[in-house]
Amino acid sequence: MRDNHYHHSQQLYSLSRSFISRVLKLFLDQNFNHRILRGLLIRIPDLDFKSTQILNKENATDPRLLKLAALENRVIVTHDHRTFPKHAYDAVVRGEKMTGVIVVLQDMSIGNAIDELELIIQCSDENAYENLVEFLPISG
Repeated sequence: MRDNHYHHSQQLYSLSRSFISRVLKLFLDQNFNHRILRGLLIRIPDLDFKSTQILNKENATDPRLLKLAALENRVIVTHDHRTFPKHAYDAVVRGEKMTGVIVVLQDMSIGNAIDELELIIQCSDENAYENLVEFLPISG
């Protein structure tokens, strides 16, 4: 009986690890509000993210950041609603891999941004935003 329980536990662990590996991974643009990041880390301590600062890519162009994010299957999160969406759609038109962009509008409250991003991260798999640009807030 104990061996059966152990085998079942191993199967559940294996299943949960495969699910976790498919959770949305983020790439934070240089202008992303780090108060939102801190709030997300409180709610999702194992959040899988990288930022331009961590990678020393603060001066990289939007097209370069899109390519870096695509290499690691990461969705870009930014406040830049002027240039990032255009570069993202240009990449799609050229047939390049574009893993997605989430634009958090600057006038969105930090609390609402955390709420919506948490929901997106927890409920989306790694391919959910492929070739898409999503603007937050989602509702009015």
